[in-house]
Amino acid sequence: MEGGCAEGGPAEPSAEALKKRTQRARRAYERRDYLRKVAAVQRLCRRLEAGGTVADACREPTMPPRATLMYWLAHEAELRAMFEAATARAAEVFGPRRAYVGFDEAVAAELLERLAHGRSLAEVCEERDMPTPVTVHRWRTERPAFDAAYLQAREAQAERLFDLAWRIACEAEEHEVKTARLKIQAIRHRIAKLAPRVFGTQKAQAADGGTGSGAGAGRKTTWFVARRFGQTPDGRLLEITDLVEGLPQAEIEALKADIRAGRKTAETLPPTADWLPYRERLQPR
Repeated sequence: MEGGCAEGGPAEPSAEALKKRTQRARRAYERRDYLRKVAAVQRLCRRLEAGGTVADACREPTMPPRATLMYWLAHEAELRAMFEAATARAAEVFGPRRAYVGFDEAVAAELLERLAHGRSLAEVCEERDMPTPVTVHRWRTERPAFDAAYLQAREAQAERLFDLAWRIACEAEEHEVKTARLKIQAIRHRIAKLAPRVFGTQKAQAADGGTGSGAGAGRKTTWFVARRFGQTPDGRLLEITDLVEGLPQAEIEALKADIRAGRKTAETLPPTADWLPYRERLQPR
């Protein structure tokens, strides 16, 4: 029959059947996508209940970005309920975590106080009432006053660690000497980095470059002079330092070319100054 299917062949699906098939496939895809979201939120909840944070969990390669998770929680009531329940259980065990919006003077002062008592930045930032190390470094960049106070706290921390090294040395037993020596060496390296002006291996330099007192005390000046030479056709070198002083680079190269070609010789060139008077002429008066 013209314009139709061959007799006995498969009939073409109607538009309604195609629509239903597309809807079934879309629903199956949406179901798989939702199950993937549930699995990701469950992994997040397990990390929260173990004492972790959302930021730490989202840094793992198997987890979606934090913005994606927050979008899911905002649009899926069931996922949001799972997240809130895990957050509540974590707060019962570890205490509530403070939410930081910006710089807080009280929090910054407490952080510096803990650093000054000898604790490392990583140890302080692991506590739930303290900001993360990334936040601390951002505060240092954005606030010069906080950065100056941070450096002072680090110097105080170095003093505490110095006293700790002395205590380790005094209290070490005979069988602990090797371990105590290792600890003291590690502390020495650390305090040299924390307070290089006090515990560093290099002495502090004065503003004028010397180490003594008084104007110009211990001052030392080093002068460098670039000597110029032209090569003659027979391979000898002819010093032209005084001749090219103050000349443009193009004229210097032209003079070198003339010497190399033999058009300029030691007899035809003006006598060059001796090296010693040239160097003395550069000394400051």
